[in-house]
Amino acid sequence: MALKEVVEQYRTRGYFVVEDAVAPDMLALLLQAARRVKQKVRSGEVDLFTHRTPEGDAWAVRGLLAPEFGEPVFADYLMSDPVMKYVAPFLGSELRLGGVLLFTTPHTADWSGGWHRDFGKNERDGSYEVEMEILNRPMNRLKWHLALVDDACLQLVPGSHRRYRTDEERACLLNTRHADISTQKVIALKAGQTIFWSGNAIHRGIYKVHPERLTLAGSWTKHREGEASEETDRRLRWMLADNVRGYLPEAMRPAYDRWRALQLG
Repeated sequence: MALKEVVEQYRTRGYFVVEDAVAPDMLALLLQAARRVKQKVRSGEVDLFTHRTPEGDAWAVRGLLAPEFGEPVFADYLMSDPVMKYVAPFLGSELRLGGVLLFTTPHTADWSGGWHRDFGKNERDGSYEVEMEILNRPMNRLKWHLALVDDACLQLVPGSHRRYRTDEERACLLNTRHADISTQKVIALKAGQTIFWSGNAIHRGIYKVHPERLTLAGSWTKHREGEASEETDRRLRWMLADNVRGYLPEAMRPAYDRWRALQLG
């Protein structure tokens, strides 16, 4: 699929799926590294920031770029040419470090995070004007999922990244967060496939569909001069440690420095 086509598909549907966003030899290395990371977290050997179910089961692991995990392949992947081929058309070349985290199946495999948009601290039940202002902000971040094994956990509502929610969607976003939405689409990825998608789309993750989930979520952020500093996201405080910058590839350090300069700690 030509880059022009995927950009248009992202604009209209809110996502696109490609086969070539990871080199085959790197895919094998990432899978091996992901299994080691999962074991270290499950054993309690390393835990820089882990998302857990109410029962305490790990379902998403952060800190993969840190030396404590000892897996430099994740940084190599984030900067690899197959990834950058898709990042550049959306964000350009002046980037601020995003990240990479590992989604994995909790022991309570029927767990689900429920329907949501990635609105951060923004209003989640605003008026039409409020919600459309959020949705129409200039794009500054590109995110994606790379399936290391077959994965059909992600569900989203195509095109919902561009419009105000329907009554059905509002009910699911605010109240019945685990009910189905009539227009939902299951994103069934084969190992090695990548979905680039907008977090503004209404989406959820359903874990019961696979005995094992090993999926990498990656992102890069567009850097703009003059942005205001802010308090560091608690999920990313591990990135402030003195041992992180020196562990990153030299080519990645300018992007890290741009991120670090905006952190109030």
